[in-house]
Amino acid sequence: MKKVCKVSIIMPSLNVAEYIDECIQSVLSQTLSEKEIICVDAGSTDGTWEKLLSYAEKPEYKEYMLLLKSNVRSYGYQINLALHSAVGEYIGIVETDDFVDRNMYEQLYTIGLSTNADFVKADYDTFVTYSEDKRFFRHVTLFKDKKEKYGKVLNPSKDLYLYTNDQNIWKGIYRRQFLINHSILLNESNGAAFQDIGFMQQVLSTAKRAVYIDKSFYRYRMDREESSINSPYGLKYSYWEFSRLLETPEMREKLIYMDGIFVNMAQSFCCELTKSLRVLDYDTNSEYISPYYIWFKEKISNAINNHLLDIDLYQLYPQLHAILKNVYEFSLKLKSEDLAFEEKRKKLLNAVHGKTIILFGIGSYGLSAVRYLHEHNISVVAACDNNNTLWHTRKYGLPVYSPLECIQIFPDGIYLIAIKKSNIEIYKQLINMGINQTNIFIYP
Repeated sequence: MKKVCKVSIIMPSLNVAEYIDECIQSVLSQTLSEKEIICVDAGSTDGTWEKLLSYAEKPEYKEYMLLLKSNVRSYGYQINLALHSAVGEYIGIVETDDFVDRNMYEQLYTIGLSTNADFVKADYDTFVTYSEDKRFFRHVTLFKDKKEKYGKVLNPSKDLYLYTNDQNIWKGIYRRQFLINHSILLNESNGAAFQDIGFMQQVLSTAKRAVYIDKSFYRYRMDREESSINSPYGLKYSYWEFSRLLETPEMREKLIYMDGIFVNMAQSFCCELTKSLRVLDYDTNSEYISPYYIWFKEKISNAINNHLLDIDLYQLYPQLHAILKNVYEFSLKLKSEDLAFEEKRKKLLNAVHGKTIILFGIGSYGLSAVRYLHEHNISVVAACDNNNTLWHTRKYGLPVYSPLECIQIFPDGIYLIAIKKSNIEIYKQLINMGINQTNIFIYP
């Protein structure tokens, strides 16, 4: 390895041969020269290891690529193994079905060095690939309404917003000595099972100098079926992380801000319970739901009833009260709402099939609509939005126009409103602009 190493980039892998070339090439091409790349493979059988070897054996990469084999199939174990070998001033992590911009680590390191930051993070983009030449990207911004926080040195240890919203470990770099000083390692639970939760809660609890920048360098894949984001066992994985934090003495000592921990825990509990119920046919007695629901209910109810927190979890998460009161009734209501939602989407498909469709609204809800229609072989030809900074740009592969310009180009088009909060106002706007109400639909 290089004697001078600014960033150690850790790349855990397991059967990602389909994606590893794009990923490793994006890391190898980094403009930061003083780097090391530590690849840790957990026994791939699809050719991933052989591809990694082919790169490591090339003369131009040999001096800064290190390949390790893990005998444990655990994302946390793989990262920890690499951390013990790393020599960089800072640590970066790249999941091997994703890819990064070539100047990511140079820019993050420069900021880290100039601010003496414990960690530096940027925004990122998610993406879905539909064909060789068609990808949908969505920019994810951390500070939507708090842009003044970008570029400043923050103390995150008691920042409730960060505990709730900053959960991804791969979009930044961490000072290696900071991690060592606070004994911060990942949970070595099986698989890729939300180990980033425990890592970030430790980081936020102990860091004193953090910098976030409003640039996007990381490209996070959303369409891999095996990805943990699509796992039906999220509630169990979440339990593994929070039980380790709350019930292991050396972990508990680090957690100085319990409001932040419980806000993050309540959020994860509500989200993962809902996802698990949907995947497991709303069965509250499932072995992947019942024991973990009981644990979360006991911990959260105890914190609320004994006034251990300064915040109101019920106000932050309105569904939490219904979940804790009667999870079976909650599951029945969820099932009913999901069925009604799917029925509305089916009616929408029948109504717009074969028509010229224009999307109104290009946020996350708009992306959901475009993906849903694309999955059913229905194409959207353009998008419009009231935000004039987006006019004559492209989003999700679509040209974006002003509503007036769009109506002039597509006077007989079907206008699909995909805005969650102001869809009725948009509906009235289109009516007032002369669009027939039969040509206006609201994405359910």
